[in-house]
Amino acid sequence: MIILLDADIKVLITGASGFIGKHLCQALVDKGIRVVALSRRKQHVIATESYMLDLCNRDNVFSVIERLQPDYVVHLAAVKTRSVLPSDYHVAYEENFLASLHLIEACQKVTSLKRFIYVGSCEEYGEQKLPFKEEQREKPTTAYGVSKLAVTQFLQTFTRSCNFPAIILRPSLVYGPGQGTEMFLPAMIQAIVEKKLFPMTHGEQTRDYLYVDDLVSAIECALFKDSDLNGQLFNVSSGMPIQIKVLARMVARLIADDREVLLGCGLQAYRAGEAMAYWADNTRASKLLNWNPRVLLEDGLLKTIQAVEQT
Repeated sequence: MIILLDADIKVLITGASGFIGKHLCQALVDKGIRVVALSRRKQHVIATESYMLDLCNRDNVFSVIERLQPDYVVHLAAVKTRSVLPSDYHVAYEENFLASLHLIEACQKVTSLKRFIYVGSCEEYGEQKLPFKEEQREKPTTAYGVSKLAVTQFLQTFTRSCNFPAIILRPSLVYGPGQGTEMFLPAMIQAIVEKKLFPMTHGEQTRDYLYVDDLVSAIECALFKDSDLNGQLFNVSSGMPIQIKVLARMVARLIADDREVLLGCGLQAYRAGEAMAYWADNTRASKLLNWNPRVLLEDGLLKTIQAVEQT
């Protein structure tokens, strides 16, 4: 059951200027919800209020949260450091874990706080038996994965000890319109639309792609679900694995019949620490959040391709 929303409730979103953040802000504003957007850099975001804030600055975080007094928080802000270099572990620790700790500590002092949603990543699982399930002991293989897992475990411990109202969502690979080309799928779409050769690996990896609107709906379910789910962890995924080389051919054919020749399979080496198999079971989210993915992969790809073609 979804609770009825008071018109005066305030939802604070960190990382609001990012790909997922922009989609979430838009969706909540469209529902008439008061949205407060926090971003490190000044960027245009559809929101009721917007503020620049570096979560690494503890004093500023405490000051802003004390002033805003949010009813709900969605924590999206993170730095994606996916290499295995020691320097990246330092960055991930400071930018993802310590920054999150500042936010969580500040939110603990907000008496009106009803729920804190942390958006983690299926990359926290690392090398695991498939499909990923919430009860597995995680074995991350990247700086990004271990930093996200550290926040997850801190929140679960904090919930047990202080009854902090946190729910953790672990999305699989999210895609959709407006995503930056630092990610594989949007980079490939951009290149093929522009009729450029796209160097890639042999594409033997399997991945679980989730359309951004489905993640937004899962966040909404977790935010406003009228039940005690504090400390719970939920995979948010399509539950449908696909090989990268199959995905690449699908994208090329959806763009034009003659574009498959632009796929440079085998021109790139696999990334160090990269998980070759990656997909997650979403049964728990279906049962307890009453959430299920609705957008089929081909439909989501078409919407994403159309957005690129129109820019």
